[in-house]
Amino acid sequence: MRARSWLPWAMWGLGALCYLTALFHRMSLSVAGLTAQQRFDIDATGLAAFSVVQLGLYAALQVPVGVGSDRLGPRKLLLAGMALLAGGTVVFALASAYPMAMAGRALIGAGDACMFVSVLRIAHNWFPGRRYALVSALTGMIGGLGQLIATAPLSALLAARGWTPTFLIAAVITVVLLVVTGFALRESPAPVHHERTEREPLRESLRHVWRTRGTRHALWCHFTLMGTFVSFSAVLGQPYLVGAHGLSESTASTLLGVLVIGFVLVSTASGQLASRRPGVRGPLVLGAALVAIGCSALLVALPERVSAAVLAVVLFLVGACGGVSMLAFDLARSSNHGHRSGLATGVANMGGFTFAVIAQFGVGIVLDALVGAGVSASTAHRLSFAVPLVLALGGLSRVVLLHRHAGVLPPATGSARKGRRAPGTLAGA
Repeated sequence: MRARSWLPWAMWGLGALCYLTALFHRMSLSVAGLTAQQRFDIDATGLAAFSVVQLGLYAALQVPVGVGSDRLGPRKLLLAGMALLAGGTVVFALASAYPMAMAGRALIGAGDACMFVSVLRIAHNWFPGRRYALVSALTGMIGGLGQLIATAPLSALLAARGWTPTFLIAAVITVVLLVVTGFALRESPAPVHHERTEREPLRESLRHVWRTRGTRHALWCHFTLMGTFVSFSAVLGQPYLVGAHGLSESTASTLLGVLVIGFVLVSTASGQLASRRPGVRGPLVLGAALVAIGCSALLVALPERVSAAVLAVVLFLVGACGGVSMLAFDLARSSNHGHRSGLATGVANMGGFTFAVIAQFGVGIVLDALVGAGVSASTAHRLSFAVPLVLALGGLSRVVLLHRHAGVLPPATGSARKGRRAPGTLAGA
């Protein structure tokens, strides 16, 4: 019996709301960074360390979460992730010392890690493969709305309510959504059977996923595009805009909103296009990677106190390139058999956040070193962004090398040779 037409969207929607919540928590330091520096008496390296720990845990947990999504089911992971997000936010809200605040961000990073792969696994279970690119892009759009809430609205709430009440309100909302999801979410239209997955050793699954060129192409696409976006949006964007260009904190928050709007609009548009014409995925990603390199170079080269309008254009394009990165997950899915979908998504999702961890730690170190050497704060902020530029150039070289071989499903193995195929797999996609 076919599920009601609205039911797949309702189940995906619940998961997507959890992802929106996670993106709000991830992005919250983007406008609270300067306040955090004052509250915990830390320098740029200390501020970057928040994001390094949070995103480092996120990246490190992607493969375990992918395996858990395939073998345990996404519902359990979503609920565990929401509980970690709520707990971490309470700790962060009440923290008055740096170590306690760091523990809170670590819990948030672990909870965030459970979200995206699980939501895409729900989409894989409920939707036909031809819709996967669109649903992936819509998931990114919903996450982008969470980031948008964490810009000017969060900044206004922080100014009105202060640190502790603001983050406690966020924790309460997270708990409410956790309860609703626990009662209402079904992870698939019918009971999921894991017999085949259980028979395949994890080492074999990892080997197959990594040997597939499409998986590696997806990882490097995500590395270059999402990495450039996250390294600016997660925590360092506001200090850069204030320090390098002398903007007010409210103007910086608005420009971060422009960055996220670029992500939201283009993730949706690129997903719709790719769902109709899968062949455009490689060229779209390659073109976006070139634009991301240009924008990264501009963040280093733009003169001091350039107009906010120019910065808005650059940041909108950075966000747009981040939106194109959502195609990486369709590349990973269509290159792998269905029972490895979560694992392939997790491997691809490691890319951008590995970039962000390296970039943010590097930017913090370079910034403090330049200021310590007597370089002006505005110049130091701009020059420190050479770190993500170098990383993006390295990622582009891998994208160019691999893009012609993306999206090819490897020969069937095991029971697939006998005609069995997991739902949602696009043979030859």
